[in-house]
Amino acid sequence: MIYLLITARFLDDRYHGLIDRQGPPEWPPSPFRLFQAFLAGVARRGELDSMLGESLAWLETLDPPIIISPRSRDGQVITRFVPNNDGDKKPNRQDRLTAKTSRSTIMLDTPEVHYLWAITEGDLSNADGVQQASIYLTSLGWGIDMAYARVQRVPEVIEINRLPGVRWYPRPGVWRDIGMLRIPVKGSLDDLKQAHQFALSRIEHGKPLKTVQKPKVFDYVFYESEERLLSRPYAVFELRNDDGTRFSYPQARLIHIAGMVRHLAIEMMKVSPPAGVDDDWIEIYVAGHAHPDEQEHRQFSYLPLPSIGHAHTDPSVRRVMITAPLGDDQFLNHLAMLLAGQKLNPTECTNLDHPPTLIRIRWDNVADLYTRPAASWASVTPVILPGHDDHKPDKTRKLIEKALHQSGINQPCEFEWSAFSQFPKSLSAHKYDRKKRPTGYVRPDHLLSQTAVHLKLRFKENLKVPGPLIIGAGRHCGLGLFVSMESS
Repeated sequence: MIYLLITARFLDDRYHGLIDRQGPPEWPPSPFRLFQAFLAGVARRGELDSMLGESLAWLETLDPPIIISPRSRDGQVITRFVPNNDGDKKPNRQDRLTAKTSRSTIMLDTPEVHYLWAITEGDLSNADGVQQASIYLTSLGWGIDMAYARVQRVPEVIEINRLPGVRWYPRPGVWRDIGMLRIPVKGSLDDLKQAHQFALSRIEHGKPLKTVQKPKVFDYVFYESEERLLSRPYAVFELRNDDGTRFSYPQARLIHIAGMVRHLAIEMMKVSPPAGVDDDWIEIYVAGHAHPDEQEHRQFSYLPLPSIGHAHTDPSVRRVMITAPLGDDQFLNHLAMLLAGQKLNPTECTNLDHPPTLIRIRWDNVADLYTRPAASWASVTPVILPGHDDHKPDKTRKLIEKALHQSGINQPCEFEWSAFSQFPKSLSAHKYDRKKRPTGYVRPDHLLSQTAVHLKLRFKENLKVPGPLIIGAGRHCGLGLFVSMESS
């Protein structure tokens, strides 16, 4: 295997590139960003239609590269006041200043980023062209992010392993709200040429100023690293009344919402199952009925989300999240499309005259608290342990460790437990109050005999673990659901 290694070395330790014009900050610099920088350098030489331009077009055909970057942290938010581009009707520039904010990414190690493309012997001539084009790169990111590049052909994986830095691996087919980087695709070069020509002709005498045409031909790929772990796929829905207002349901009975969503998922999948699944896939994966001899059970989880985020927030359930195991994005996307716009069916437990409709949302302040990467987490709903602790702390600890392992939490962490949540409006882990009356969250019958606790987790070395985090025997119906303490 031969690798094309492109190294961009910055002259400063700050990078200002954004995902798009409104942000958020982009890190590491995307392969599309590097592609744009090469194109700009070759265009300044007037050689886009030469062999150099053809070599850049060849980059469009390659699979997304591995990226190796220095460790980084967010810089301070800086506000600058600049003249607004609204013409020169007022000569005094101070009367038309606009505030623009920016936040750099600060590189903590040697300020260079490596891009590794796997190529073949037949690609060497194009690689030579890219090597020539790299001479003309002058910046990567904003104009102030001055940099230069060098290109090498690396024949051995051993040489790659010697490169210092954080490894970022592309995960095609994965979509997340955070961590998507742009990559060039077929047609990106022609689209950038057109955008450049449009910018050159946006001023014509006697005509209004034309709007800048942004690049449109590119794709997104999720990049995973030890700094940005891959979370399990999830889809979030709002619960809406018939008049469009938000539906709410008591948090103590949130498993009823989970049950209604699960029942609807089963019915919709029976009508339109994914291609290529086994006959018992709906019973196992959608309904969650595992075979007794199955060692690794995979299924959907239906997670009603109590409302949090403010001390005075009503903690009723207004949203529901559906998650799937890692790597099963296609199953989740298939189900999410089927459920969007569907009305839940009431049950004897819910007794709803007007059940809510599921409305798919892509981003939400409350859902963000359950999914944002963090090193510290706390349970909103109690964790149902895999057994009874007999009120013995040593046994409790062993059951918690077993629950973490069963839930796929393999990163080293410290934990502490209590009967009470860190969130004052969350209910306790008790089944009964002092007068022996039922209290806390309603549980499925098969979990009534097991111990429940509220947990606080802190991952070692400040490792940022992404959500959703769901732990314990009730993790498929909304019990054992955690929220990031750093963002709440």
